[in-house]
Amino acid sequence: MTDDLLHWADDAADSDAQAAAGLSPPWKVLVIDDDPEVHTVTRFSLQDLRVFGRSLYLLHADSAAAARSLLRGNLDVAVVLLDVVMETAQAGLELVGFIRDELGLAECRLILRTGEPGYAPELTVIQEYDINDYRTKGELTHTRLITTVSSALRSYQQLHALAEHRRGLELIVRAAADLMQEHAIANLAEGVLTQLAALLRLPVDGIVCSQKGSPLGDDRERCYVVGATGRHAGYIAQPLETLADQRIVAAIMSSVARRRHLFGPDHAVLYLQAAPSQEAAIFLEGGQMLETIDRTLLDVFVANIAACFRNVRLVERLLRAQEEIEAQRSFLRSVIDASPHFIFVVDREGRIRLANHSLARRFRQTPEQMVGRAQADFVSNPQLLQALRSDDEAIAACRQERIEREVSFIGRSGEERWFHTIKVPLKDASGAVDQLIGVSIDVTDRKRAERRLLEAKERVQVTLDSIGDAVITTDALGSIDYMNPVAETLTGWTAAEARGRSAGEVFRIVHEETRAPVRDPIQRCLQDKRIVSLPAHCVLLARDGREYDINDSAAPIHRGDGGLQGVVLVFHNVTETRQLARQLAHDATHDALTGLINRAEFERRLERAVSSAQRESARHVLCYIDLDQFKVVNDTAGHAAGDELLKQINALLAGTFRESDTLARIGGDEFALLQENCPLERGHAVAQAVLRTIRQHSFSWEGRSYQVGASIGLVAITAETLDTAELLTRADVACYTAKELGRNRVHVYRPTDTETVQRHSELLGAAGLRDALERGLFRLHYQPIVGLAGPEFRIVRYEALLRVVHEAGPARKGELVLPAAFIPAAERFGLMGAIDRWVIRRAFQEYAQGIGMTGATLAINLSGNSLSDESLLHFIETQLAEFSFPAERACFEITETAAIQNLRPALGVMAALKRHGCQLALDDFGSGLSSFHYLKTLPVDFLKIDGSFVKDMCSSAHDEALVAAINQMSHALGLRTVAEYVESRAIVDRLCELGVDYAQGYFFGKPAPWGEGAG
Repeated sequence: MTDDLLHWADDAADSDAQAAAGLSPPWKVLVIDDDPEVHTVTRFSLQDLRVFGRSLYLLHADSAAAARSLLRGNLDVAVVLLDVVMETAQAGLELVGFIRDELGLAECRLILRTGEPGYAPELTVIQEYDINDYRTKGELTHTRLITTVSSALRSYQQLHALAEHRRGLELIVRAAADLMQEHAIANLAEGVLTQLAALLRLPVDGIVCSQKGSPLGDDRERCYVVGATGRHAGYIAQPLETLADQRIVAAIMSSVARRRHLFGPDHAVLYLQAAPSQEAAIFLEGGQMLETIDRTLLDVFVANIAACFRNVRLVERLLRAQEEIEAQRSFLRSVIDASPHFIFVVDREGRIRLANHSLARRFRQTPEQMVGRAQADFVSNPQLLQALRSDDEAIAACRQERIEREVSFIGRSGEERWFHTIKVPLKDASGAVDQLIGVSIDVTDRKRAERRLLEAKERVQVTLDSIGDAVITTDALGSIDYMNPVAETLTGWTAAEARGRSAGEVFRIVHEETRAPVRDPIQRCLQDKRIVSLPAHCVLLARDGREYDINDSAAPIHRGDGGLQGVVLVFHNVTETRQLARQLAHDATHDALTGLINRAEFERRLERAVSSAQRESARHVLCYIDLDQFKVVNDTAGHAAGDELLKQINALLAGTFRESDTLARIGGDEFALLQENCPLERGHAVAQAVLRTIRQHSFSWEGRSYQVGASIGLVAITAETLDTAELLTRADVACYTAKELGRNRVHVYRPTDTETVQRHSELLGAAGLRDALERGLFRLHYQPIVGLAGPEFRIVRYEALLRVVHEAGPARKGELVLPAAFIPAAERFGLMGAIDRWVIRRAFQEYAQGIGMTGATLAINLSGNSLSDESLLHFIETQLAEFSFPAERACFEITETAAIQNLRPALGVMAALKRHGCQLALDDFGSGLSSFHYLKTLPVDFLKIDGSFVKDMCSSAHDEALVAAINQMSHALGLRTVAEYVESRAIVDRLCELGVDYAQGYFFGKPAPWGEGAG
């Protein structure tokens, strides 16, 4: 052991010089053990060890899993000290298989260490696993551990050198085999460098090979790097002077300049002359190692390398020449294949030697599939095949130098195609015709066009004689040379009579309204040399005096050279179309019944009046006329009588206003009169005259006389008027105010009038409610109704209460508006039916989404308007079915006023709802105390005592007595009672004493959306 150590020490001493030069990195040693003490002892024993002049770099892993991760990132580990037992009893041995088989680290030395002697049979482990040494941890003392690791490193170094030696040889062999490839010189240079590194036991890093002349051949003066390894690998194909280490640059340039090898204390440069004009040099770190090599052998080695470089250069030149030839062939083939025409080469035997893609696609072949086949394989027509062979024979016999032929070819699909074929000979070096080349151009489209042209000429005459349009053609001077039968009919001239006459003599046209002659379109077309059309509203004057509304266009006819040959005039009779258009235009702006201007046209004229008032400060007046008692005539005498009355209004009022004024029917029995450029005073006088005329008119129908009247709203149109919508709203408000003030009167709109302001706000409220319905701004809040029979006051029902989101302005945007603020307007303008339906559907929907889970009943209010709606019951039935709503859980509340005012329809609706199982409640009972008489006939289940009595019953004996009387009476009739406006505990206690059944009010809960307060 001592001799070994001394011998290694000598080697190490020799290697220290290399280490001092910074050429030798430290050895990587991996320690794998789950015992931390083993790592500590190993680190202590090996911390100052240097083997062959190189220090040790220890890596540590405490498990097989950690070791796998480290090994993947450190594939240059030289020695592994491996424990057998870690996570599992076989963890160490399994890791050996991972190192050898998966990572392929064959050179790495594996020393297996076990903590227990005899744990695993040493011989068995060595035989079955690729392990280099097997020790117990007790055997590896300080000295033994150093000896074992040093021995393993020597073994690794030898194996690594052999591997590098083998790799260099493999690269040289590969370079010889790959001489035909583009980077052959680079591969050869890398192989030479690797071989030298292995022979000299130098690291591959730090060796550079360069030669004079660019590898790309465009620079003959500078030296270029053609092969490099290690830290210089990135400089391949770069100029030598770009190397960061200028020491290397200087050494190589000196060797090339002297044309001999140079040996320095820390490097060597081997000079090669691959050719008279090609020099190369190999730079090696550690030049002293070369001094121990036989210089004769070195010269032979260098000579062999130079020969290799010459061979590679020659091969590269051959490759470049071959690439240029192939590029030219590829270019020519690309040009041939890119041609849309058929290109082919045929030998003397008639066999195809070349076919381009266009020809091959025609026969659904590839060019390769067509080569070698005969023309007879593709041409089935024997006459055509014989003609083609005759052409080929004439060219082969040198009887003709060029043959052109157009042939018709029937393909397999049965389609006929025409080709213009050109053939010329291809001669060999002796001048004999060896092959012939042909180009076939598909001229099928041209042939078809020629055929179509002939057919078109035949069809034109038939077409012109049979079409519905009139056609006249002229020569370049405007003289007629053709007229079809329709033109003869419309002009009254025969073609024979018109031929040679000027177009203006035969084709006479005037303007429909002015009757002024219209310029001849044929002469315009000849002068402008472009298509021209007739102006609108032209009339053709026929020879026999008849007139026709026509549309026409004249287009120039050009010769092949672009010169003007004549003109073609096409026109058709549009008399019926224009009459229909006039009627449609009239119907679009007039009322069909009365013949007056309709609402749409009136609003357009009104808009112009508003615009003139704003721009020019003009003054106009708008009268809004609503007939009084028209409904009586319509209902008693029938719709025919009503229609006749409306027709008479036009004649009746004709003399009461100026012709320049506009009277329009804008609704069923509503009319509007626009008086332009008229002061308000005069407009008021005209409105009074209109009113007197209507009031004095006695309408007779079937022996009966009817007296009608009118209510008129008057609005001044001034510069302050915003738009027609506001104007019509004001007129409507003024008219409604006139009705409210007693009918048969004229009311002038003034924003300060109390009546006007109230009606205006209601109209705007109606518009806002319609908008709220369309935009989904309504909301439902729910207030609980509790039973008073027990101490727990259990919720038995929720009443759905309506709210609407205010969107009128930013200050109140999002604010909820209570029903008292909008229900009157909704009832007045007929919106309650739509609102009630929205409430029913939304309440059923929200019941299905949560309220129904409480087991409570749902109370929904119905308005008086809805009670008169015959379709309401069907709607409720549909909603019950859609949402699977149990009818017994629905309680519909009807106010006593609505029930009494709509008694007959209310009874029908309530009886139908009861049949379905719904419950009914009479709301706000007692507000008038006029409904006791009707209680016996109304099929209600609950009676809700008006809250105006309940809220003050503790302080008012009168109110308490009324509540007690209503409760007793209701119980006597078998009805249960609900007290509203219950806001305190004192009221609750008193209601309990009186025996009231249920209570509703803020004391039990305020109305809130479901989920936020309700429920």
